[in-house]
Amino acid sequence: MSNDREFKVNTARDALALLTHKVYARYGREALDIIGDVWHKLGRSIGEKMKKNLPDTSLATVGQLFIDYGRKQGEKIDMLELNEKRLHAKGYRCPLGLKGKGRDLCMACMECDKGILEAATENSLTMDIITTVADDDDCCEGIIELK
Repeated sequence: MSNDREFKVNTARDALALLTHKVYARYGREALDIIGDVWHKLGRSIGEKMKKNLPDTSLATVGQLFIDYGRKQGEKIDMLELNEKRLHAKGYRCPLGLKGKGRDLCMACMECDKGILEAATENSLTMDIITTVADDDDCCEGIIELK
């Protein structure tokens, strides 16, 4: 997203993404904790709802559903590893419009995905962002693991 007109707001998540861009543009690094906190709360809310419809709360089950949903939304996602302790995947486009916006903002926004998976699995998780299109890398590669 190079300007707001290119980023279409069709959902509440899109609106939060656009608001995130604007807040970060105005306040910079100072706003990252607040941005991350809000995204994490959204993720936890989504994860709590998701959990109600799952056969179990293992990372393997939740992770597969999470990846399947992204693919249904048109995202190209490569699953590199998925088991009871680890989800390792690559994606090739940022649906939040973070391309070129920087790793720090990506990490704050990825708190949403972490929150979804934590709430749905009922576990604390760690997140490692290896590459990100927010840094103009070719893909986003990340690992989420049980603590």
